[in-house]
Formats: sequence, C-alpha cells, structure tokens
Amino acid sequence: MPVDRMRMRPWLEQQIESGQIQGLHWVNEEKKIFQIPWMHAARHGWDLEKDAPLFMNWAIHTGKYRPGIDKPDPKTWKANFRCAMNSLPDIEEVKDKSMKRGSNAFRMYRMLTSHEKAVKKGKKRIDLEQRAKRGFQKRKAGTPRKFKMSKEQREDSLMEETTPDSTVLFAGK
Repeated sequence: MPVDRMRMRPWLEQQIESGQIQGLHWVNEEKKIFQIPWMHAARHGWDLEKDAPLFMNWAIHTGKYRPGIDKPDPKTWKANFRCAMNSLPDIEEVKDKSMKRGSNAFRMYRMLTSHEKAVKKGKKRIDLEQRAKRGFQKRKAGTPRKFKMSKEQREDSLMEETTPDSTVLFAGK
C-alpha cells in the first residue's frame, strides 16, 4: 500500500462531505450514520456513471483502476469496496436499516468512536477466547484431532479390530 494514500475512513468522510455522489450522505451526522447507494448491477436502468461512482473513486484512489488505461470493471470495484468496508474495525453496517433490493437500494453504515472500536475489539477477543475454551483451538500440523467416544463406540471399534476380515484369502488353504 502506498504511504501517501489516505486511509478509507477519512477518504469516505471526505466523499460524504463533498456531496458529489448522489445517494451518499449522512443520515445522522452526530451519530456518524451514513448511507451508501448499493444498486445491483443486474437491475433495469443500472448506469455506471450514476450507480458506481463511489466504487470507481475507491478503485482510482487505491490504484486498482486507471481511467483511460484500464477497462472499467464495476463488479470488481464494488467487491473490493465491500471487502475493504467489512475489514474496517471502526465502521459497521447497520443491517436492519439497509435496503438491499429495488431501484433505490442502499446500505447504512456507522462510524464507531474510538471507545466503541475498543469495545468491539474486546468483544471479538472474548468471543475468540470462548471458542477456544469450547475446543475450537487450532491444532499444530500433524497433531491428531481429539474427540470423545461413547462406551458403545469404543466397544464397536474394539470389535472391528478383533473380527477377522472375511475378504482376505489365507495362503495355504
């Protein structure tokens, strides 16, 4: 990643403040809740200039698209933008407020304060610790999986080991 590139959150705030992208705006600036137009490209009336400028701007900003040199690829721009948004620890989607269908589809997001970000990070750490306690720990390569067998399963496996295989022919008979 180039050193001089602006990080996504300030870049996104700049895009919202500019008012240049239709549908990209603050829903509640005080709570840092904003809306991003998110129309599906398969919808009738979808237009590159109208429905993908934010994704294109992000692709240009990150160097993934060079206008006049690279062929426009809005599907990839949108996927890259979505992945970048999902990876941000200080921005979360407000899923129950997003509208993912229709000609006015949008996603709603909220920028977290540094305190909320720390709480979210702590929550994730606690979730990982709880998963580890339940036995979802990573194993070292080559280490067999540990699992508990019931008494019946143990008896069945012993029986399988001591029962002769009828498909084996013995030499000499």
